[in-house]
Amino acid sequence: MERKQSTGNATGFTLIELLLVMALIAMMLGIGLGMFAHLDLGDRVAVALVQDALRSAQNFSVARSAPARVRIDVKTGAMRTEGMLVIGTWHFESLPLRGAFGVEAALVGGHLVDDGFQGKALSFVGEPPRSKVEIPVQNDSSWNLRDGFALRCALRPQGTAGENGGAVLSIGESLGIETTGSGGVRAWIGAEITDERGDVRRGGKIPVESPAGALLGDRWSVVELQYDRRALRLLVNGALAGEVEENAPVWKVDAPIVLSPSNAPWRGAIDSLSVSAVAAREESRLPRGATFAAGTPAEILFAPGGGLDRDAHKEPVKLAIDLEDGRHIPVLVNLFGTVQ
Repeated sequence: MERKQSTGNATGFTLIELLLVMALIAMMLGIGLGMFAHLDLGDRVAVALVQDALRSAQNFSVARSAPARVRIDVKTGAMRTEGMLVIGTWHFESLPLRGAFGVEAALVGGHLVDDGFQGKALSFVGEPPRSKVEIPVQNDSSWNLRDGFALRCALRPQGTAGENGGAVLSIGESLGIETTGSGGVRAWIGAEITDERGDVRRGGKIPVESPAGALLGDRWSVVELQYDRRALRLLVNGALAGEVEENAPVWKVDAPIVLSPSNAPWRGAIDSLSVSAVAAREESRLPRGATFAAGTPAEILFAPGGGLDRDAHKEPVKLAIDLEDGRHIPVLVNLFGTVQ
């Protein structure tokens, strides 16, 4: 029997049609890949990293009601967000001496006087040799000064400058404060170093000293010792009195706070002692092709509650990011701490 040949239309692609379709797909893919190759997301990533670092510090200061800061290394593009928490305060209002966190001091000398910086104060004037106060903080894990700290106290040396020199305070080999016979203040921190074998050991003491006459006899002065793994700063009544560059970690706290630590009691009174330490830290870095513009501040400080620290920043903080294609992207932090 003879078969009839089908007369229906062919539904497949011819070889030429397939080649044309493949060519069109290749062209479309090429255009698409070219568009992605020229799409630069570095600006968005760079801006987001800077904004995130600033907002993280501001959120910490709001949530913890504590100071925070963003440290910027303009040369490397590195950012470090740090939150500071108060880890101890003592106001010497009554006996036994107790701090804000329930740490009770051991009184081996010293007495309370009524004319303190705020209320009463602790005085060693007229006390016998080896009079001191010890505050056992060495077993508290929050007392880690390694990455930075701020110590603040009010001091009132007795009499003339030549009479009031002596050791005021020490925390083992971690730090110390003393007054000089010329009416100055001298402080130090103990450095932690790592040798070639990777072993960690205690290094030397890093000193900082104020000019003579920074303290006046029989008058209260506020002394602050600050360290942020960049510089050790000594302030008297809010003014910078001495500074030295340093980046070593602080030696571990393995001894109590001792007030009047030498055999000869310190001739003066102390009040309003507080210590803060770095409690949170985040690090980030600008992506390749992005750099901080000239004039970018090295540090942006947030006060407890979230606003900018008005002592450090009198006006909104302006910084900017420079990109390889010449664009200049500004970032603004207003006085209330809001990042734009």
